Amino acid sequence: MTKARYQWSIPRQTIEIDKQIIKKFNISPLLEKALVSKGYTTQTDIEHLLSKEELFHDPMLLGDMEKAVSRIHKAIENSEKILVYGDYDADGVTSTTILVKTLESLGAQVGWYIPNRFTEGYGPSEGAFRNAHDEDVTLIITVDNGVQGHHEIDIANELGIDVIVTDHHEFGITKPNAYAIVHPMHPDFDYPFEYLAGVGVSYKLCKALKADLPDYFLGLVAIGTIADLVSLTDENRYMVKRGLNILNEKPSPGIKALLEVADYTDEVSEQTVGFIIGPRLNAVGRLDDARLACELLMCEDSDEATFLAEEVDHFNTERKAIVETITEEALVLAQEQIDTNAQFLVLAKEDWNEGVLGIVASRIVEQYHLPTIVLNVDIEQNHAKGSARSIEQVSMFEFLQNNSELIQKFGGHHMAAGMTLDIDAIESLKKALNDEMYKLTEGKPLLLQLTVDSEIQVSDISVENIFDLERLRPFGTDISAPLFAVKNVQVNSVKGIGQSEKHLKLTLTDKNIAALHWNFGHLQHDITNETTINIAGSLNVNEWNGHQSPQIIVKDLELGNEHTVFDYRSKNKQDLLKINQKDALFVVNSTEEKLNDRYVFYGEGYERNVEACVLRDLPKDLDDLKTTLNQVNADKYYLVFKGQSNSYFEGLPNEQKFKETYKALLSKAETNIQTEGMQLCQFLKIKPDQLKFILNCFYELDFITINDGIIKVNKEAEKNSIQSAPLYQEKKRQIEIEKTLLYNDSQSLIKWIQSLIGNVEEEV
Repeated sequence: MTKARYQWSIPRQTIEIDKQIIKKFNISPLLEKALVSKGYTTQTDIEHLLSKEELFHDPMLLGDMEKAVSRIHKAIENSEKILVYGDYDADGVTSTTILVKTLESLGAQVGWYIPNRFTEGYGPSEGAFRNAHDEDVTLIITVDNGVQGHHEIDIANELGIDVIVTDHHEFGITKPNAYAIVHPMHPDFDYPFEYLAGVGVSYKLCKALKADLPDYFLGLVAIGTIADLVSLTDENRYMVKRGLNILNEKPSPGIKALLEVADYTDEVSEQTVGFIIGPRLNAVGRLDDARLACELLMCEDSDEATFLAEEVDHFNTERKAIVETITEEALVLAQEQIDTNAQFLVLAKEDWNEGVLGIVASRIVEQYHLPTIVLNVDIEQNHAKGSARSIEQVSMFEFLQNNSELIQKFGGHHMAAGMTLDIDAIESLKKALNDEMYKLTEGKPLLLQLTVDSEIQVSDISVENIFDLERLRPFGTDISAPLFAVKNVQVNSVKGIGQSEKHLKLTLTDKNIAALHWNFGHLQHDITNETTINIAGSLNVNEWNGHQSPQIIVKDLELGNEHTVFDYRSKNKQDLLKINQKDALFVVNSTEEKLNDRYVFYGEGYERNVEACVLRDLPKDLDDLKTTLNQVNADKYYLVFKGQSNSYFEGLPNEQKFKETYKALLSKAETNIQTEGMQLCQFLKIKPDQLKFILNCFYELDFITINDGIIKVNKEAEKNSIQSAPLYQEKKRQIEIEKTLLYNDSQSLIKWIQSLIGNVEEEV
């Protein structure tokens, strides 16, 4: 049985949007369900979400902004050396670019620095700060980091360097002793929106320093904000919308070159940033020094930008290859642990690139639905360092916190973490985490959670309604692309598509709505026409040759029926080989040979549950088939029903033919069937097989005697209905079997077979 991979959470929608609001904003039924599920039900909320008007809070409301601006202007006036200290991810390099460019335009003596992930790690570096002092820097401005840099900032203070922190990450128990902390969650200020990305904070600082900023800055804000997965609501939403427009209309030379190198020519959307731009900017810092990504974003010459973009793209290609290699190796280790019933995977190996282990951990979680830690083992340093990814039901931070005595250093949140630990502690941590998982799950597997916005009807799915959902874009954190569930929908066709039929394509109901399930082509053997399924996915419009049609991009599906029945009556031998022979039970006619203990005759008992039941032969009796279906419990049933028989097409002679035949035999004292048989067939206008059947029925009822081919009528025979002849009953039974099992339409037969599973019978 094809079951859902996720545990679906479909909230009941008890709130409705006022009809006047629906009319004012021209909201379709599909958009209404999406808005309600995301908590947008009032006119104010909906107006903020759907409006194209500017929503941009005063930068001066941010914590310590006035103090920071004053100090920066003073540094510029006094020709002090300023260092912008960034971070190696997309948010960090866009933050750095915007602030450096703004300070340069103001005439500042400014340099910039991106720490190395492998040698310095995340956040302020004491060594970098000391080097800055040696170069006479008197002001350091951190972007996208710094709020946890207590020690390093204290060192800077001792060296006579002022540090302005601009950050968006969580504060610790205490604030660092910085000159100023520009932060949307600063505890001493009340900024209207807490969820700016690092680049958003950097942009706000730049707006406070200089009102007139280049348009392309907002394109960089959009990139950093989307890539860092912060909330795409409030002013983030406004800045990303504006930024995406700018990325389409007039991108900076660096971004334009990066898109060209990636061979991307379509409209730039949040998906473009998430899958094309962001990963390439991140790839540099994952493998090497992220300065290259910053140099690309700061570049103003198109030829130089092309050269730098090619270098960045090369890193991305290398990153993907490294991820694939490590993932393959990690999957082997994961399977070994799963074979020992592990429920929390801790995978460790030498020479794994630490910069990509978070991606690898995500791949493992996607494959096995288990919380996973992936570690690089460094024998020389005697430690292991890596990343962790979790599932909704398991807080990675809490699990690590509960075992912090085994870990040198870690940080993170519910779904992800990074850590360093001694090599000798790996096995102990693995055992401890698995012990906690067993307490949580009682040894049972946990399904990943899938939050569905709303259940809808097939009638809700139209091109117009889907286009109306586009008004919710850009999609991202806190405003994800709507996910809908459609239940008990009938499949009209199923096939594998793409190379090696890797993907699954379904058409649903009489509307023939396409549904695509990427990387699940193997399910074509588990779903058949007329199967009823439940499906969860997002909606989009497919455009082909000028024609637009709705389609579902499937996230998960399950069969609507407990037992799946496949009509394989017309399949060839190659199709039959696709059935898993090892886990299948074969039901055969008692005239056939049992090949092994996985073969049973119709009507025999079978107590074990099986994955598949193959009804290979035609049964001798429908009652035997019913007994088998009542006793065998399988997820899948394959209807083959092979066997040569023409009884259904031959039919039964009608009662009048029996009377005419008897009358013809009675008109003579005896009939030599060998010499007069054909003449008798011609007289009765029947075929020889029909005559033979009639004569055998007469013989069974003692109506005639046959000796050496000579037939005589027995006038003393007891009167009986011709239908009481055993041969007549057998023929009638065979016709019924063929009619029901061979010549019935697929939908009716499948429905009838399903009704017999569990001893409930319907007429076919």
